[in-house]
Amino acid sequence: MSPLTRRELLGRAAGLAALACLAACADPGAPPDRSGLHPALRTPRPAGAIAFLGAAPAAREALLAARAPDVMVGLGATLAPEAGRMPDFPGEVLLPERTHPDAFVQVEGDDQAECSRRLDDVLADLPGLAVRWRTPVRRDVVDAAGSKPLQRNPFGFVEGQTNTADAILLPSGASLVAVRVIRMAHQLWDADPPETQRRVLGRHPDGTWLDGTPPLGTPDFGADPDGATTPLDSHVRTMNPRTPGTPAPRMLRRSWIYEGTPAGAPRDDGVVFMAFQDDFATGFALAQQRLTADALHPYLLAVGGGYFVVPA
Repeated sequence: MSPLTRRELLGRAAGLAALACLAACADPGAPPDRSGLHPALRTPRPAGAIAFLGAAPAAREALLAARAPDVMVGLGATLAPEAGRMPDFPGEVLLPERTHPDAFVQVEGDDQAECSRRLDDVLADLPGLAVRWRTPVRRDVVDAAGSKPLQRNPFGFVEGQTNTADAILLPSGASLVAVRVIRMAHQLWDADPPETQRRVLGRHPDGTWLDGTPPLGTPDFGADPDGATTPLDSHVRTMNPRTPGTPAPRMLRRSWIYEGTPAGAPRDDGVVFMAFQDDFATGFALAQQRLTADALHPYLLAVGGGYFVVPA
């Protein structure tokens, strides 16, 4: 291979400088490029809209064609048999219109009203599908911790510190997704003093662990075997005891706040919870098996959801 001439070296240097300028001078307020990434790996946006759909198997191709950088499509067992059917779990009060839909469509963006209009447009291009339930959603975003997008949950606590993208994609590039519509018992929660709330969740509102470990650190539960500092039935310790032979559920979690109480009706708000994984048994189902022993369980009521495949 012959050495490069001075002219060729200068030309390549100019090209690299131009690329660097394009990267450095890009609009800092522009949303990140979401194309080419599986929806589970995209940084979630602060607003959205979700629709649960009834669909025949023939609708599969039309739904897949509706996918876009701001549109995620999940296929239930009717359209993707590998999704299977979410089993019953203790303590549920499931609403038929929110349970086991054949598919879901989620739009993400920066404004709820715009997302709702975008969802209208997407659904208009999907004739023959029945909208069983839909809701605008949002995320109460807080400053990211490194690469981890964080949010404040409806109870006022920052969450997302232990999220991981490990083991969430199948060899095909798709992901298995458990969706859960969860009402929050705000009146019950608000009646508890702050100290009780912290011990139920196992963290302080800013995400700091109860033993003082920083939010992104790893607490030493071994030094607290009886749960004097972090109760054994706290949410964080029930889900991941950090003891030998007791694995944490392997899944990446996304929670979206919904507020859908009609005038004069009982309060109906909470979260649309999504868990991405490559195996329901070692992810969402494992977490559900532990939930009945979780001090947070009385404050949550599952009213809908299902199992889905989100294609690559």
